[in-house]
Amino acid sequence: MLPVVAIIGRANVGKSTLYNRLVGKREAITADWSGTTRDRLYGECTWSGKNFILVDTAGLEIDRKKSIDLEILEQINVAINEADLLLFLVDTKTGITDKDLEAIKKIRLSEKPFIVVANKCDNAKDACLVEEFYKLGAKLIMPVSATSGRGTGDLLDSVVNNLKFDQKKSKATNATKEEVVVAIAGRPNVGKSSLLNKLIGIDRAVVSDRAGTTRDASNYSLEHNEKKITFYDTAGVRKRGKVGKSDEGYRPGQIERYSVLRSLRAIEKSSIVLLLVDASEGITAQDLHVLGYALDAKKSVILVINKWDRVEDGDMQEYLGTVSRKIPFLSYAPIIFVSAKTGKNVHKIFDLILETHKSRFIRIPTSELNSRLHEEILKKSPPAQRNILPNIKYITQTEVDPPTFVFFSNHPELIHFSYVRFLENRIREHWNFEGTPINISFRKKN
Repeated sequence: MLPVVAIIGRANVGKSTLYNRLVGKREAITADWSGTTRDRLYGECTWSGKNFILVDTAGLEIDRKKSIDLEILEQINVAINEADLLLFLVDTKTGITDKDLEAIKKIRLSEKPFIVVANKCDNAKDACLVEEFYKLGAKLIMPVSATSGRGTGDLLDSVVNNLKFDQKKSKATNATKEEVVVAIAGRPNVGKSSLLNKLIGIDRAVVSDRAGTTRDASNYSLEHNEKKITFYDTAGVRKRGKVGKSDEGYRPGQIERYSVLRSLRAIEKSSIVLLLVDASEGITAQDLHVLGYALDAKKSVILVINKWDRVEDGDMQEYLGTVSRKIPFLSYAPIIFVSAKTGKNVHKIFDLILETHKSRFIRIPTSELNSRLHEEILKKSPPAQRNILPNIKYITQTEVDPPTFVFFSNHPELIHFSYVRFLENRIREHWNFEGTPINISFRKKN
């Protein structure tokens, strides 16, 4: 799993400006007044070849004399608890305030490692003001200017030096051959909690017709055919522009922003994602957004068309044709039509899960792999590029979970992505990798 870094601080110290600077995109809304951060929460940051998730939080307002939204503070605590490292942002111009002192107490209570970041340090003269912040008891203070970018490179160096990165990047899952970890994901109000209740046989998850009921990623384990299956019921994931927006005002939307982070972590923990789709609405852009998270993380996918009982005169073949046109790149994923409300076909999901999980651990002997695929390659060789004909000379499978194949070629850089898709299709024709993504890479062989 990618480490998580949360930017913490009182309102209007430049948290969103720093977030935009570090992720390299103008995604968080910034303004000169407090309380602006609502829509954007998280993004992936890359520095020195290391990736981590950066979280932009709302202002830590702890002045009890004012009307404080305790629910928002509670969700900021969630962000703090989920983080591996905290960036405590302060304002060099204003110095230490009472709110900064209250905030540092909260950070210390979390017992999480933190770096004090002195923002608005625009020149060498401002850098002299940084000494004051050592009163906060910090071991490390980084002077930066989020607006100009001054000092942010040194800050990122400190961040990656204070994080622990998993060397086995492809193994960001708790699953083994004996254990299956499944995330139930999808848009808000598609029936994720109802499905979980039917799968485990008890009303563990709170169910409501109101979207956004599930805020945390809860889990439940059971055994099926001598396999341990752990289900994660996640909060609904919506498109980035929709996260934090609600017809009910600020509070529900703000809570949902932090639920998204937990949903993404639940997907990372899993090996299989049950992507729930509302049958009455069909595949939407938001469904594709959720699917993108799963595919980027190399998770197996089972498409679950829920609420099929609500579709009058539903034609499954016609519906499958629509799904195929919407997501042609996911033709390898199994599709099942269910009703979480009535329980129809829900029991069949277990067999699909075990079959899909099994396909993640298929290992093909090198001799068999070469004999079968070389016949396909002879029928259709890689197209010539710049008057050079690339040849594939040798193939081997290097990993499972997910299956990873390496093709050795005299000119691997000239293999077009369309030919990569051709090779993947041929692999899937010969061997059953149902629901499971395949990694294909090329290496130089003289």
